[in-house]
Amino acid sequence: MRRTILSIAVLVIASSALALPIVTVDSKAPLLKIKVMIRAGSAQDPEGLEGLAALTGMLLRDGGFGDPAHPVTKEKLADLTRAWGSAAYPTTQVTKEVTVVHFSVPRELAGQYIDQVLGPMLTRPLFDAAELARVRGETLQELRSGLRLERIEDFGLTALDNLIHEGTAYAHWDGGTEKGLEKADRAAVLSFYKTYYRPENIVVGISSTDKALIKKVETALAAFEHTDAEPLPVREQKAAPLVSGRSALIIELPNAISSGIHAGYPIGLSRKDKDFWPLYVGNVWLGTHRDDFSHLYHVIREERGYNYGDYSYIEHFEGRPENLFPPFNTPRRFQYFSLWARPVAHQYVPHIMRALTWELQRFVDTGLDEEQCRMAKNKAKILYLSLAETTDRILASRLDDAFYGMEPGYLPGYLSRVEKSSCEQINTAVKKYLSSQNLKFLVVTKKGEAAKIEAGIASKDPVWGKEPQDYNIDAKEEDGRKVYEVPQSKLDILRRDAVWAFAPLDIPKSAVRVVPAEKMFVTSALP
Repeated sequence: MRRTILSIAVLVIASSALALPIVTVDSKAPLLKIKVMIRAGSAQDPEGLEGLAALTGMLLRDGGFGDPAHPVTKEKLADLTRAWGSAAYPTTQVTKEVTVVHFSVPRELAGQYIDQVLGPMLTRPLFDAAELARVRGETLQELRSGLRLERIEDFGLTALDNLIHEGTAYAHWDGGTEKGLEKADRAAVLSFYKTYYRPENIVVGISSTDKALIKKVETALAAFEHTDAEPLPVREQKAAPLVSGRSALIIELPNAISSGIHAGYPIGLSRKDKDFWPLYVGNVWLGTHRDDFSHLYHVIREERGYNYGDYSYIEHFEGRPENLFPPFNTPRRFQYFSLWARPVAHQYVPHIMRALTWELQRFVDTGLDEEQCRMAKNKAKILYLSLAETTDRILASRLDDAFYGMEPGYLPGYLSRVEKSSCEQINTAVKKYLSSQNLKFLVVTKKGEAAKIEAGIASKDPVWGKEPQDYNIDAKEEDGRKVYEVPQSKLDILRRDAVWAFAPLDIPKSAVRVVPAEKMFVTSALP
């Protein structure tokens, strides 16, 4: 794997004539990758039309393109690309700040593909009204039943995003809101396209350094055909307000078999900042995503068996339930720190909330010793092998580098930045950016459990989790009392349990909201 990574050269080419930045990876693989990033995502949705960016992105392909008299419909596109392999059918990814269209084609067919698919799809979309109605209906159905009632973990992560960024352009699901999707019509789609789909808003990634091929892509994306649609006013982009104190939002789902616990707050840091890297290493120690290395995993899952996993993040991580490693092409200007415990039995939720809060603050207060720093840095270097394992990921990362203005880029500079992070810098960054004092908690739980969880959150009394017998600690009766025979190996577990139980959340009942799931994502405002 390492030899493959090192054999790939990365170049950046910019066109002075058309001002169309193009980043390239010098790959000789038979399948050519082309990615087009448009700096327009769900954060650019006009207020009241949330979902417009997603509809526009999906309709580039599904709404037909090319000659209106002989359009390339989605069915014709499927027929056209079938002979080139299943990957040749384009896909669109819409997130907060960008829309990325992904193309793959056998290298020898690249010219034909650019002429027949890539160029006309992006510059001559037709936005068929019937297809708009279909896509909008499917998106609404996905929101109302799929996201809200079936994809429980996605639901919690999306709701946390909305909670942390409340009151800003980030505060809605990337697919939209019920009211916004219902209102978005073809005229609005045309206006969104005219406003944002322009060469000056585009960066292109190509897994080739062939100058003729690069020129062909550049030429294909130079002539956007815009209608007479009125451009949209540009929506203000601002960071979420700072969090003061602790609060909790409890969302009731009809049939949740377990609860998900989230907590977070905005963080004024992105991967291009100097402090990001020591904080990144520190977070690897605290809560690496879906990995048994981290401290939170060790004390909550491994020692006590509460759940599947316990994680922490210093930037948004798209597709967390499925992805083992953070995907590229989901860049954001405004980031947040978060904790996630998944899944947790309903009766243990208040105790685990206390555990997360106490462990976070202890991490801030005590920092890491030199051996822990060394281990975290080594783990971070191991993670790099998966972050940079394919040409597709390397190319995608170069687009993100262009978004953030990083030089050297995220992957080219990753190992050096990790290695240069001293233990002193790690602990300083942790103290500067992390805190348990100002947290927004979010709990997704079963309807009927919310009242008990709410009482446990607000309680000033000790809130216990598992009992000694849950750890297979035997008990006997002495003088009418139950006496536990605690082995030496279990003493530290019970002592820490007691510390967690007696660590109050300091969340008054007035700072706890309980809402039914069906009221979420109706508009961008939280119910």
